Amino acid sequence: MLGRIIRESVVRRRRRKLLSFIAVALGIAAATTVSTIALDVGDKVNRELRSFGANLSITPAADGLAVAVGGVDYRPAGEGAFLSESDLVKLKTIFWRHNIVAFAPLLYLPAVVAGRRTVVIGTWFDKWMQVDKSDVFNTGLKKLHPTWKVDGRWPEDGDALGCLVGRRLARSLGVEPGQTLAVEITEGPPGQGGGPANGVTRFAIRGILESGGPEEDQVFAPLQAVQKLGGLVGKIRRVEVSALTTPDDALARADVTKLSGEEFDRWYCTPYASSIAYQIRQAIPGAEAKPVYQVADTEGKILDRVGVVMWMLVVAALATAALAVASMMLANVLERRAEIGLFKSLGATNARVITLFMLEALVIGLAGGVVGYFGGSLLARSLAAAVFGAPSGVHWVILPAAVTVALVVALVGSALPLVRVLKISPAVVLRD
Repeated sequence: MLGRIIRESVVRRRRRKLLSFIAVALGIAAATTVSTIALDVGDKVNRELRSFGANLSITPAADGLAVAVGGVDYRPAGEGAFLSESDLVKLKTIFWRHNIVAFAPLLYLPAVVAGRRTVVIGTWFDKWMQVDKSDVFNTGLKKLHPTWKVDGRWPEDGDALGCLVGRRLARSLGVEPGQTLAVEITEGPPGQGGGPANGVTRFAIRGILESGGPEEDQVFAPLQAVQKLGGLVGKIRRVEVSALTTPDDALARADVTKLSGEEFDRWYCTPYASSIAYQIRQAIPGAEAKPVYQVADTEGKILDRVGVVMWMLVVAALATAALAVASMMLANVLERRAEIGLFKSLGATNARVITLFMLEALVIGLAGGVVGYFGGSLLARSLAAAVFGAPSGVHWVILPAAVTVALVVALVGSALPLVRVLKISPAVVLRD
């Protein structure tokens, strides 16, 4: 009997029921879309933010005071401490090795090019590294800085004398891709009277680099060639690392030495920039790894603000759905006053009458939750494919939560209109 009453109630007045169903479905679709993106596309968003460049820097722990101009170390080739190039493979052995997106070693040598003092930087451009027997990792400057523009082409792995010349330096020298560049290594930094240390080496210009930074006044050459010029075979001065990290919170900013065992485990097993830097220091002997806080903090703020905006949209969508259900339910109650009065005159209590309307709302919420979940999953898949180039998956774990939220929205939206049911008098209604 109860089932027949509910079925007839849902089937009748289909327009209002359909509008309530659509409102709930749209609200749940918005919530499902955001949840799917948060679960499946979070790393993709973080990878897009990695275009900011390196967020970790590795230097020798025993290094002395650097002679830095524009973030570049201009000390003579033999001064200061160095890291071993062979240790870089250990970056892919730490606990958060899969969060290491790219890295590039750097070796700076003061140089003179056509009478102009500059610096030549040895690095990897597009390096394929053998991590183990079954794992090969592609890294280098090209992957570390995907937003850098090159007029010409990037030097290839194995190109012994191919180089990139910064845009401002190339403009002042009047050179372009396809020409050669005579580089003379000096013993001191620009402006401090450095003299020649080695003979002239000619590099082939493969491209002109535009970065918008101090790199436009420098020359980038293959690491092995620069190591040979400086007599520093197998040595590097610094490593820039791009890693997927979690925005810092109170735990990330805490003093690691004062954390309890449980707090330390949670900190160690969370991809904070500081915890990844700690693991790098453990993996590479004599290395000092530090987060580049300007980049890391900017990424964290962007992720936090984007997250707040997205969840505000979800709350607004669910609130709109609840208001739509309330409006339709109120119109339904007012239209069925005679039916409610008849129920009460036949002995039905207020609780039983309200239960009938709530069951009707639950049916609408259940249907809206299921349809909204599938609609939101399809929308998230399309958005992920359009924005990030890879569709998101279907997360069935969201379905129970989506249905539960839909039922709550339907009940909350029905609460205020059902208060009117308590005020309906059978005598007054039937007399009218």
